[in-house]
Parts: sequence; C-alpha cells; structure tokens
Amino acid sequence: MNFVDPNRLLNHRRYRVPSEARPADDTAQRRLRRIVLTGGPGSGKSTAASFLAREFTDELWVLPESATLLYKGGLPRATTDRGQQVAQRAIYTVQRSLEEATALQHPSRVQLCDRATVDGAAYWPDGADSFFRTLGTSRERELGRYDAVVFMHTAALLPAGYERDMEVRTEDRELAIDLDRRMFDLYADHPRLVAIDSHASFLDKLTTVRNAVAGLLEGFEAEARLEVLAPEPEAPLSSLMGLSSVQHVLPVAD
Repeated sequence: MNFVDPNRLLNHRRYRVPSEARPADDTAQRRLRRIVLTGGPGSGKSTAASFLAREFTDELWVLPESATLLYKGGLPRATTDRGQQVAQRAIYTVQRSLEEATALQHPSRVQLCDRATVDGAAYWPDGADSFFRTLGTSRERELGRYDAVVFMHTAALLPAGYERDMEVRTEDRELAIDLDRRMFDLYADHPRLVAIDSHASFLDKLTTVRNAVAGLLEGFEAEARLEVLAPEPEAPLSSLMGLSSVQHVLPVAD
C-alpha cells in the first residue's frame, strides 16, 4: 500500500517522554523493555512499525519481522507440515537472536518487536502446545519475555480492506481471520495487552497505535523512577495473569 508520510498526516510534534516522567538520571542503567507489535495478516502492523520508528526516534529500537527477513532472503515457502515446522523453528531462532543482539547494541532503547517468539505457534501444524514443547519452552515463558503487547486486528474482519501480497502475505481472507483469532488467543493472557480493532480509516488506527505506545513508554519511565536496578519480580507470570483483563482500544474518530 502507498503510505503518505505520517509526519504530514498527524498534526502533532514528534513524541517526547514528558520531562516529569523521566528518571532524574537518564544515563542510569535500567531494565530492558520489550513491546510486541503483532496481529493477524493484513493488520497494518509493519506499516505501523515503520511509522513508530520515526515517531519515537530516541525511545524505540524497532526490530524487523523475522519471517519477512527469511522469506525475502530465500527461505522457501513451506508446502508441507514438515516444511512449516522447519520454517517456524528458523523464524523463532532468528527472532531470539535479533532481540539479544539489539539488547547488546542498544541497551537503553525500548525494543519494539514486529511479531515475537510467540507468533509461530499460530502456524505450527500440530498446535501451540506442540510448538512450545518442540522448542523446549512454554507459552508462559515466552510471554514473560515481553513487557507489553499491542495487538492490531486484521483488516480482513472489515467488509473491504484486505489486500493479498503473494510475495510476503499469501493468506486469503478466511485464513487471515483464522490466524488473527489464533494469535490473539496466544497473547490473551498477557497482563499488559492492548487490543486495537480494525477501522475503515487506517489513519485512525495508526493514530490509536501511536497513542497506545506513547502511553506504554510513559508508564515504563514512571516505573523506572521507582525501580533503580530493581530485581526481576519473583512471582511467575501465571500469578499475574488473573489480575488484568485485555484493554480494547477503539480507533479514534475523525
């Protein structure tokens, strides 16, 4: 899709964390933060990721989508269940490596991940439990690696609004909707999940994503003022899951 420069579309100055929300010592070491930007095929997340990279230049480091890197780099499209398993294992490994390498190079930036290690479970032929078991991990452990999730629902849920790109996005409308549901179920128990519905105006949806990320960043900064090199919480993620419900955010109206 042709995307007009959002700096001309959105009538506001580039985001900055309010000074009162910043820790007194901006150079102090702090805990690494990760935000997942995900959603079903055709949700607009990759376009949103590109915009957020420009909008939050000093705060975020946006990681590319691992699957796109691999498929554009020559990884064959799977035509069998075994091939799909091989592909998803590769995507998982690359995703972990991207996150770890970025943390070493840019430790002060909040990572924004265009999909995450959890997403591959939606594509695994034998189901999500088999995916995590095969990779020697668990859904709880993988969810616990991310501080927040922004889930953009697919445009395939709208009467018109889903475009199929055979190079990268090969799913038809029905499969896109099914994958959207499966992915959302994978993230549904995350204690900091923001769900963003599709809207006829993509600019409205994009603005809503921007505001959601701005709120998360301000929350991280406020927490950083209270936790100077604080240890990770001892309570497992499972003990937190029942304390929060999904926050559904509707796109702003014109």
